[in-house]
Order: sequence, then C-alpha cells, then structure tokens
Amino acid sequence: MDEVNSEELVKSLEFCVIDLETTGGNPKSDQIIEIGLVQIKNKEITKSKNFLINPEMTIPDFIQKLTSIKQDDIKDCPTIQEIIDEVLSFIGDRILVAHNTSFDIPFLNGILKKLGKKELQNKVLCTNVMTKYLIPEIMNSNLNYMSQLFNIEHVKAHRAIEDAKATAILLLKYLDIFIEKKIRKINQLYYPRNKFELDRIHIDRTHSNQFILDLLKKTKAPIVMTFKGEQGTLLCTLPLEEVSEDLEYVKEMLNFVDWKIITIKLVGPYFEALLQLNTHFNKFPEENREKVLDYLHKKFEVDSINYDKNILNKVDFLVAPHLIANQLTVYSFLNLSSKNQLIFKFPGHKKKFQQYIKNQITRFEKNAKGKKRNQILKPLIPFFSTYVSRISSSDNYLFIERSSFKSSLQEETTKIEEFVLKKSNLFQFPTSHL
Repeated sequence: MDEVNSEELVKSLEFCVIDLETTGGNPKSDQIIEIGLVQIKNKEITKSKNFLINPEMTIPDFIQKLTSIKQDDIKDCPTIQEIIDEVLSFIGDRILVAHNTSFDIPFLNGILKKLGKKELQNKVLCTNVMTKYLIPEIMNSNLNYMSQLFNIEHVKAHRAIEDAKATAILLLKYLDIFIEKKIRKINQLYYPRNKFELDRIHIDRTHSNQFILDLLKKTKAPIVMTFKGEQGTLLCTLPLEEVSEDLEYVKEMLNFVDWKIITIKLVGPYFEALLQLNTHFNKFPEENREKVLDYLHKKFEVDSINYDKNILNKVDFLVAPHLIANQLTVYSFLNLSSKNQLIFKFPGHKKKFQQYIKNQITRFEKNAKGKKRNQILKPLIPFFSTYVSRISSSDNYLFIERSSFKSSLQEETTKIEEFVLKKSNLFQFPTSHL
C-alpha cells in the first residue's frame, strides 16, 4: 500500500471560508447585511471578497451595536438579489468553511430558497466543531478566543470579512496540524477523533524508543504516559512533572514494560497527573506498581512514614492553571477524589465557579457533617501529601479556605481572577502541542 503524502493531500483541497452578519437568526424573516468570503488554494489564502448588503428592513439596535453596521452604512448598498450570483460564483464548488456552519450555511440556504435558487450542495467544514475535536477540554471555542489562543489578528469581531479572515487563518493552522499528525484521508478533517487531539499522541511499536524520548524533550507541560498491552490492557500510568529530568527513568520504563501502545497526554498541573495515577493504579500488574512507586519515592525523596500526614486535611480547595490559557481547574479537598474537580474559564464562568464552591461547602457541612473524605489510595498518600506541602508556597497554585470564601466571596473571586490573569498561558498550549 502506497504511503499517503499528507501535505499533498491537504494542498489538493480548495476551500471558501464564509461569514455572515444578519439582522437576526431566522432566514424567513431576517436578512443578510454583510458577507465575508475568503478563498484558500494550495494551503494559501488567494482571494477575499466582502459585500455590504441593503436588507431592505431596519437593522435592530442590538445588531448595530454588535456589528457596528449602521442603517446609513447600507442604505446605498446593493440588495442580496443583486449580488447573490457573484457570491455563488466566488464560492463555486469549494469546501465551505465557517466557524459556526450550523448558523451560516442554513441561513444562506434559507435566503437562496426565498430567492428561488438551489440550495448549496458543497461539502461543509466547521472550524468550531473541529476545535472541540482537537482541543477536547476547551470551555469556550468562539472565534475571538481562538484568535487569542493562536495569536491571530482579529481586530473587528462580528464584521464579516474580519471574521472570515480569522477563520481562514485558524483553518490553515489546523491544516498544518493535520499534516504534522499524518492525515491519510480527507474525511478525517470532518471527524478528527482519537488521532489529532493536540494534547495527546498515541504511539505504537513502529516507533523507536528514541522517537518517544525526543518527543518528550519538546514538551512544556507535565504529562501522563499510559502504557497499554494486547487488546488495550492497561499496564502502567506514569506521571511526569519536569519531563527533561526524568528521561532516564522513562527510558528504563520503555524497556521494562511489555507495551504495545503508549499514549502521551499533556495535563497542565502536575496534581492532575497524580490524580490520573490514583485512578488507574490498582489496575496495573504488581511489578509495574512497584516500579512506579520506586520512581515516586526517588522523585519526592520521601518514604512511607516521614511526611506530613495531616496536610490533605488542612486544605479545602486547590486552584491550578489549566493546560488551556484562561482556564483553571478547581480541586475540592472536602471530598478528594479523581473525579471531584471542575474546569472553569475566567471571567466567563465566574458565577458557575462561585456556585460550585458554595455547593461543595454545603454538601460538606450538611451531608458529610464536616468530615473530609479522602479517596487517595494508601500507597500514594505520601506523594500527594509531599506534593501539596511543596506547592503550598508556590505561586503556580492557589489555596482557598472555605471560611474565607463564605465571609469574603467577592474578595476571593477577585483573587482568582488576578491569579488566572497572571498564569493565563503557563503551558503555551495550544500553540505548543503534541
């Protein structure tokens, strides 16, 4: 079977990126006021076109504020009937791309139907949906935020040509990623699941140990390495904080474990890596558990006796920068487990964050009768305890006391906002990815 050239495959495709600004969300009663179009050929932007359109109706005030398109701006512009053929010619039979195809394409088809024209039959690609496949834990995938994450110039949000250009650049960045990750079929652009996620990579035995070690040298965030055997049997989970410092141990594990598939996953805060180890630890073969424990004893320079045995009971909540900029993860020590944490985007999720903390405190005080539950496995407690002791003086984590949160809600929330701002891009993800 011939090897597919990923770059040639992607370069063979032609795209037309589209963005609409409209008077509202219903194509039966609303109209288009602006269309932005960008052509991509040979993985380069080749042409762009913008149409301001007279909708022959009043533009609602909130749309004028959102788009900065005033009634006077469009009074002398052509109607949709006058420019629709030029729009359709520009689109041609190219793959249609938008950052929200579930709005733009049905709306345009609705207008075409009103004009007595055939609906578009083009293949359709949504960069918003693609984002959620490539970055599974992202809490907000709107175009403005994606432009921030990927350093895309996006000056005038909600103006059609500016949105179309930003979407086109985002698409080009994604196409480069698909090439890097060896895309083999065009339909993988539409359903990029389990192969193209930016925070993880799956490696089989066709790759050398040196390939894995070289890959790890490039990582800028803590990771979890998961070793699997025949039929996906879980063999080992290895949490790595400063990856470059542990390459010799990784090399040893690569030779020690009889693995078939390794998954390397960026996790952001190392505490998350420890929690993932806690989730899977008892599923390992005994010799692999012993090997991981030996590594952790050396890493933390701790034994099973000499550590602060009360530290986990002293903490109420731990806040850590998430892998993705402007997101954070909150861990509740009121019921410390591998499942009792949530991701928030600040400042957008400020109220959800406050409600989460309130609910945790209420359950703790009423249902748990003020008694903390710790679901960390006994062999791993010394390492969790030692790590929490170490980060208690680190500015990369933030501790919240429930008493302070109850008495000074706004003050504590402001502290979180300032923390997120300072640590907004700690791991340089997704611009730096696997």
